[in-house]
Amino acid sequence: MTNPDSFPRQGQVYLSRALRQSGDTKKRPVVVISINARNQYSSTVLVVPFSSNTENMAENPSRVLIPAGDGGLDVDSVAMCEVITNVEKRYLEWGPYEEISLESLERIQQGIQVVIGIYLV
Repeated sequence: MTNPDSFPRQGQVYLSRALRQSGDTKKRPVVVISINARNQYSSTVLVVPFSSNTENMAENPSRVLIPAGDGGLDVDSVAMCEVITNVEKRYLEWGPYEEISLESLERIQQGIQVVIGIYLV
């Protein structure tokens, strides 16, 4: 990213290479969750990956349903808030698709708070 004003922004959805540290083996969409001040100056961003497998998500408070179309996602998807991952910007292969809605971003942030124990369900 050569333009200093061109960096991944919080809430943007990208296609990322496989997130091997979490045992993932395929490319998947991710949403950037780290703050823009960090994203601009760091070589990495914090992301939450999406899955199109929406089964059994009701039992898991760390999973947030994002409807198709939000953030440019093709299908209903689940933000896996328990899989917060640090990714090098160069691994963001395509995007941004679009930004997710503020409401969806806030629900993902709440899901992260559930995972780390500062928001009780």
